[in-house]
Amino acid sequence: MGNRMSMSCTSSNALRVKTNNKKYIVIQGNIGAGKSTLFNEVKTRFSGNPRICMLPEPVDTWMDIKDKSGTILEHYYSDQKKYAFTFQMMAYISRLSILREAMKGDYDIIISERSLETDRNVFAAMLYDTEMIGDIEYQIYKKWFDEFTSDFPKETTIYVKTDPDVAHKRVIGRNRDGETIPIEYLEMCHKYHEKWLVSQDNTDVVILDGNMDIKSNKDIMNIWIMRVFEACFS
Repeated sequence: MGNRMSMSCTSSNALRVKTNNKKYIVIQGNIGAGKSTLFNEVKTRFSGNPRICMLPEPVDTWMDIKDKSGTILEHYYSDQKKYAFTFQMMAYISRLSILREAMKGDYDIIISERSLETDRNVFAAMLYDTEMIGDIEYQIYKKWFDEFTSDFPKETTIYVKTDPDVAHKRVIGRNRDGETIPIEYLEMCHKYHEKWLVSQDNTDVVILDGNMDIKSNKDIMNIWIMRVFEACFS
């Protein structure tokens, strides 16, 4: 990952001074939910606005980490028990790196595809509960998480809520490299998203019906975009 992933020496207090006034919007959802489609449309409509920073999920960074047998993403999906902790730490570091850089920039609004909180409340928690990550590994993960995340502003969440079977059909249809995902995994991801974002009556969550096909229905897409705009400028 090179210098892009190196830690800076900025103190926590200095970082807080720069980030206090930024608004942080996060588009959340299951794999195949439609969050990337929404994110990319928002990015297109906000293009040219220098006060808004768009942070896509750092999948390209993940695809760069590989050995002769495949990428870290491919290894993770084929052998979660072996690669769960490695993948979660890599995901955390890559998300943290791009978010820290965005926080240093001269932006009023940051819009992110998923977040550090997604990893903690969905993916890491799910892997720990299913014993893919052990007690010691989970303690290490949480220690790393808590070391830095208190410096970032509270998230306003746009949750693209999609039934697992709909998400699974989309995953199969898009046929991405390294993305062989069973329906059972998507069902579990959905359960953890629901527990985190819906069951706790979180007032900072805007819920969108991801079962709708926003690629073919521009009216629905426009409604979704307006909900994102409202979250940004309210």
